[in-house]
Amino acid sequence: MLRNIKRKIKRKLRNVSTNKLVMFISVFLVCFITVGYASLNQILKLVGYATIDKGDGVIFTNIVTKENNGATIVTEGNIKAKTLVNTQISFDVPGSITYTITAQNQSEYDAQLVEIKDLELTNNKEPNCITVSVSGHEINDKIYTRKTKEFDIVITSTCSTLETKEISLKFNYVKTDSINDVIPTPPAEPVIKDGLIPVTYDAEGNTVKADQDGYWYNYEAKEWANAVAVTTDTRATYQSAEAGTPINEEDVLAYYVWIPRYRYKLWNVDGVSDEQEIEIEFETTSTAKAEGTQNGEWLTHPAFTFAGVEIPGFWFGKFEMTGTAESPTIKPNQVSLTNQNIATAFNTIQSMSSETYGLTLYDSHMIKNMEWGAVAYLTNSKYGRCTGGVCEEVWINNVNTGTGEADNGVQWGPSITGCSGESVSAGGKNNMTACESGRDYKQAGVKASTTNNIYGIYDMSGGTWERTMAAIASPEGAFQSASSGFSEQPDSKYFDLYPNNTASTDFSKGKLGDATKEVRKKSDTNYNGWYNDYGYFPYASSNPWFYRGGLAGNGANAGLFYVNDSLG
Repeated sequence: MLRNIKRKIKRKLRNVSTNKLVMFISVFLVCFITVGYASLNQILKLVGYATIDKGDGVIFTNIVTKENNGATIVTEGNIKAKTLVNTQISFDVPGSITYTITAQNQSEYDAQLVEIKDLELTNNKEPNCITVSVSGHEINDKIYTRKTKEFDIVITSTCSTLETKEISLKFNYVKTDSINDVIPTPPAEPVIKDGLIPVTYDAEGNTVKADQDGYWYNYEAKEWANAVAVTTDTRATYQSAEAGTPINEEDVLAYYVWIPRYRYKLWNVDGVSDEQEIEIEFETTSTAKAEGTQNGEWLTHPAFTFAGVEIPGFWFGKFEMTGTAESPTIKPNQVSLTNQNIATAFNTIQSMSSETYGLTLYDSHMIKNMEWGAVAYLTNSKYGRCTGGVCEEVWINNVNTGTGEADNGVQWGPSITGCSGESVSAGGKNNMTACESGRDYKQAGVKASTTNNIYGIYDMSGGTWERTMAAIASPEGAFQSASSGFSEQPDSKYFDLYPNNTASTDFSKGKLGDATKEVRKKSDTNYNGWYNDYGYFPYASSNPWFYRGGLAGNGANAGLFYVNDSLG
């Protein structure tokens, strides 16, 4: 099977200054609450300001009542002069109310929360039966430049008598990280041009248009940026639609996920290693490339150099390829596109850089080994499947539309996209026509996502084999077509050529960043990859091409770090 397409885009991004500059944002939450049997109006005030040398600073853009347990809203929340939030409430009985506040960073700098001043002091003051808490905005959280942050303020009263209390909080931000002195570079902004539509997902997993100036993605929360290509007839409508507009599934031609430019710390240049969190730092194209070669040094991932140009990231297909050779798609809950040689699939994928998909300004192509590696490493980092240094393997898509039996019809048919097995290494499910109940990409199928939620990439473990634009050379160093359909070596920007190899367990010809030799656990067996993924490095002239990910029936041997050889 030929893998998801992805987009490479050139874009110059601004350099993030690291000069120290303090941003002060003070939010005074004043709430006089009277609890008793008489209804008495209370006033909630939030006053914020920011002192910065560029841009308008951090302002309030919205207040909504998220949850109300016993409060009477006398005056709905409103914003005045961008920095003042007013509302009036009253309590007749003990209860609580939760407000969701939206703050927007309008400056050219990133803001990092370093202190919520007076929170403990306020709650310890009498009467302590009236308390306030902040949820969803913790110390060291960041509001990136031109982005928004939503957080909750909860006021609770357990008082049994008439009481009044003044609550005052101050949120302090700085431009630089108070610990490391430099705020880590945020992910490069996804490149949206031509007909691509930025999207997010509602609580039910339905696709909706995202707000590019608001909350769209958050890599620290493992919510990678998503976008869709839609039909020609609906494109203009969706482009002009407001954020939050539902995207009808029948209008979608392809789903994509943004892989932002990053550097990673080398840990296993030449040897073996156990599974571990891969250290990653995002960077911009204006930052000097990291060119490490030894363990402990940093290396800008090679996938972010395309045709000699440094790029801010690329779009990667969210699911395996679907549709037909004439009308390819990238969609969930559909049969994977199979039975093409690599040259045919390469041309099929390149055809998506067309007006039909609204993607004429993108360079659509079949993935290389190096691009597979870039996704795999981001997945095995704190931005993907790792939390607190503990990493969880991506679950297998174990759905096989074939019989599963040799010499009995089609043994290994296409898979169904966006599915997950009932466990990380579940055995294959044969003769299937859809995901198992409750295991599609909106439900338990998220276990098979690179982020363990709906915002990641699916079908990278199991499903259908993923052919890549990568092959070993002949002993003389020449290109080997085998059954790929190519009459000559493809352009190097689309193709990874490896030196000739001599044994399937010899991974010395692997490249840094391609998720082959760096993720070996053993050196003397083909069951050598992280998470026990199968590892068979191409070495024979008859099978010079790589394929990745494994098959629906491969069980524990399938996975992000699976590699094998192929005719092409």
